[in-house]
Amino acid sequence: MTENDIIESLFDQLPTELRFLDFVSSQSGKDYGDDGILKMSIPGSEAIAFNVEIKTQPRRSWLEQWHMRHQNDPLPPLVACLYLSPALQQYCVEHNINFIDGAGNARIVAPGIYIHISGKKGERATPSGTVSVGIMKLLFVLLADDKAINYTYREIAQLAGISLGMVSKGFDYLESKNLYRVSQGGRRLTRVNDLYWLWVQEYPLVLRPKLKTLKMQGEVQWSDNLLLAGECWSGEVAGHILSGGYLHPENVKLFTPYSFNERRKKLDMRPTPSGNWELIECFWGETFPVRENERAWALLTIAELLATNDDRNIETARKINEKYLHITKPTV
Repeated sequence: MTENDIIESLFDQLPTELRFLDFVSSQSGKDYGDDGILKMSIPGSEAIAFNVEIKTQPRRSWLEQWHMRHQNDPLPPLVACLYLSPALQQYCVEHNINFIDGAGNARIVAPGIYIHISGKKGERATPSGTVSVGIMKLLFVLLADDKAINYTYREIAQLAGISLGMVSKGFDYLESKNLYRVSQGGRRLTRVNDLYWLWVQEYPLVLRPKLKTLKMQGEVQWSDNLLLAGECWSGEVAGHILSGGYLHPENVKLFTPYSFNERRKKLDMRPTPSGNWELIECFWGETFPVRENERAWALLTIAELLATNDDRNIETARKINEKYLHITKPTV
């Protein structure tokens, strides 16, 4: 689905008097805003252009940063998304953020236009609409280890931390999307770049929200050689390491297979929602060495950094991608 298709599908849910006139993508090479320029009108008014950004289902932290970034735009900014929770719709109204979503809710205020529609229920959506947590775990292993795809299902299940049945379902899904095939030489993934892109895009929507976490605060420094077997740094610390020191960490994320309570006590930290340390449960199997697998660690780090929507983290993710993975946005 193209950006233009998404915009048109959103307008299909809105009152017919609100007319979608044109969308010019920023990929056209012109110096437009985030994703492009959207033109719309209502009867009796001239067409109005908006600087639009398209998101699947934005989070509050992203909305806050986006709002700050666009307060002085020459064109009124607008978020077009497939899903926006009622709480975030209210946040947008209170902070004068224009939006439209896939259920038909909208807040659009500009010269000659005032639209406020709320209360319509929609479904959470992901870019693929079908990628499950289990498939995300399977793909993490298959993308990080070229040999893993030809291991036995039992070995793959152990590496990915999923059931044998989930391995089978995962391969069925990949085959149905023409992302995997079997030949005389064995199994192999096709369109590997597309799978990397899919994984990074889906991570903050599908997998990350399912992981247990604990925010903490203390005096210990991440650089004090604190890792235990099976653990790995992620986020800004991993970004610092993998980028060769480009990023100086302010927040610390540690994936661990151990009890949060025991780990917190060992680190001599106290739990607090405002802490700059975060423990995250490992989602892979005990036999998969993420910290020692350069590709796996880079993929996880890029996904975590991009999910923050922080400019310095995004730039660090770009540098890590250029060095290790070379993921590009699919053309189709």
